[in-house]
Amino acid sequence: MKPTVTVRPISISLGLFVAIIAFFTILNPSFLSAYNAVTILNAAIILLAVGLGQAFVILTGGIDLSVGSIMSLVSIVYMLTLEPLGAWAFLIVAAIGVASGFLNGLIVSKLKIPSFIATLGTQGILLSCAYLLSAEPLAAPDSGLLDLVNGALGPVQAVWIIGLGIYLIYYYVQRFTQIGRSIIYIGANERMSYLSGVKIDKGRIFAFVLSGFGASIAGIILASTLLSGYPTLGGVYVLNSIATVVVGGTAMTGGAGGVVNTLVGALIMGTINNGLTVIGIDVYAQQVFLGVLIIIAVAVTFDRKKVAIIK
Repeated sequence: MKPTVTVRPISISLGLFVAIIAFFTILNPSFLSAYNAVTILNAAIILLAVGLGQAFVILTGGIDLSVGSIMSLVSIVYMLTLEPLGAWAFLIVAAIGVASGFLNGLIVSKLKIPSFIATLGTQGILLSCAYLLSAEPLAAPDSGLLDLVNGALGPVQAVWIIGLGIYLIYYYVQRFTQIGRSIIYIGANERMSYLSGVKIDKGRIFAFVLSGFGASIAGIILASTLLSGYPTLGGVYVLNSIATVVVGGTAMTGGAGGVVNTLVGALIMGTINNGLTVIGIDVYAQQVFLGVLIIIAVAVTFDRKKVAIIK
């Protein structure tokens, strides 16, 4: 018998998305310009890539604090290897993300260390590795391979195709694979999942691998966009990835939500970040707003029946 999985209506998040667009449009009519819409979409794709992986970890009831450091390390290795290794650079940095996620999964599942502590530790390790490789920003080499991310096919930008591709991959994993469904079962009720034959450790490790891979793709996109890689590149994306997941409606306690919710959450977060800039809110004040938004989103989606004691 599989545990019951709660399905939260996506209409609430979609309604919030429409309301946010209307709010910023009233404050500044140019918010709906075609140029600004493209800017929002490009930013949302980076949030989507890192958020999709984070969503799988949160679905298990865990959290991945290392995604920002993975993005930073990937950006530096990407800049260092793109010219000498060519297309192999993409595989190398993706492997770094997968390996980092696998390490996180092993620590959490085999050593039984809470994901918050485990990924806080690997966050520091990966960040140190990034600084050891280059403490200063690295400029992108003159390589045509950057057009694979920054280029376009007619009116369609390459980054949109990448975003669609990674979304479809994660959607397929969650919707049509046994291990993808087991990740949700683990978050819904771990004990019942175990008694039902679900391989808990395998599911957790796979969730962290997906998180690491998503962070590596986000790091590639962001470094290609900025034409630079540096140790602090992914710092803000730890908070942003969590916000993307929970604002979309995925419960922090796990077992509810997923890929579709994260897509809507990425659009919401991309719109909010852009809108606050358009109406002239200071970048540091935006982090205050983001923190408040996460608290509200968690309060709404938090399943208090799963947690006997709030620590």
